[in-house]
Amino acid sequence: MTDETKAPPTARNDEETTRLATNLYEHVRQLNYATAGPPSLTLPGTAYTILGNLSAATYGLDQVLDQINRFFPRELQAARLGHDQAEDLADVLSRHGQALAESRQHARALCAALSEAQSAIHAVHSRVTRGREAPPTVEGKAHGGDAGVAAAANDFSRPITGPTLLAPPPASEQNRVVRIRRPNTPEA
Repeated sequence: MTDETKAPPTARNDEETTRLATNLYEHVRQLNYATAGPPSLTLPGTAYTILGNLSAATYGLDQVLDQINRFFPRELQAARLGHDQAEDLADVLSRHGQALAESRQHARALCAALSEAQSAIHAVHSRVTRGREAPPTVEGKAHGGDAGVAAAANDFSRPITGPTLLAPPPASEQNRVVRIRRPNTPEA
């Protein structure tokens, strides 16, 4: 059983609606820390699930942005809006609508890209290999049952400043002439 915090089915006022947006930001911030690597990201299935949920969330953002965009003309028509610097509300809301329309396009594109990324790794899995330790836990000690995820934990990208994944060639091969095969194209 997992301990997942469920959002209330509906917000009953502006304060609760604001709290939902604040919680969204906080959850993304926590997810940033969790996906930094072991112990909270060691399985390809976890990355797959995260990508699926991010895709679903960005799909939902399109609707939120559309609803916010519809809110303002409705409020303007009901004469419930003003502007602190006395700017023309029609101009302000036009710019606002254009920005939200662009945001919605980006949200839809992000949703599609995340879905594609998730689909690309649907068959990726961890392998148990000899000589690999289980990933550390929060306390720095490995759990006995975590040996199966060690391969994935050890294979995560290394920083660019770290050593390369390829070992340098042996000294006897360093001075050999390398022949480059050229493609059969007019540019070659």
